Amino acid sequence: MNAKSKKEKLIQSAIEKFSQQGYHQTSVSEIADRAGVAKGTVYWYFDSKKELFWNIILSDVEKINNYILTKVNEGNEGAIKKLRQVIRLHLNFFKDRKDVARMIKESSVTSDSYFHKRIDSLRTEAINNISKIIKTGQENGEFITNIDSKELANFILGSINSYNPVVYELEDVEQKVDLITNIILNGIKQ
Repeated sequence: MNAKSKKEKLIQSAIEKFSQQGYHQTSVSEIADRAGVAKGTVYWYFDSKKELFWNIILSDVEKINNYILTKVNEGNEGAIKKLRQVIRLHLNFFKDRKDVARMIKESSVTSDSYFHKRIDSLRTEAINNISKIIKTGQENGEFITNIDSKELANFILGSINSYNPVVYELEDVEQKVDLITNIILNGIKQ
């Protein structure tokens, strides 16, 4: 097994163990055993179990943010379509990466200040990027202008995150994309 595949196998094994047992109940030995490598191999790639855990979470959140940034910079689509794609991306992540979503949920109650700052920074980045989509929509007449774009972006991100598979079984992503988009665009007032 080459170095890249060993690291990938370790990460996949860690995701399985962390999502099934939780961070505190998972040992480095269990992760190594699951990956079929020696315990020391884990420390070749990661300084600690904590670094491995957070590396997985931060990597996935950064991928989502990079996708959002790509959508922000695409000039050929309207803001509503971009917003729908951002919502779809998040919901598909929750559906397809339930294991990492469980890890994210667990990480929200940890007391590690360094990683909380990093997660908060990534959340702020996501809000800023979604806010840019909203501002473009406001400038193009797709959205009303009397709502602060950052407040709306924060609301949208919170709405999306309520579909975390830890608390909600997500079956039909498109139905939820339509629901969230409809509520955002039309509200709930009769």
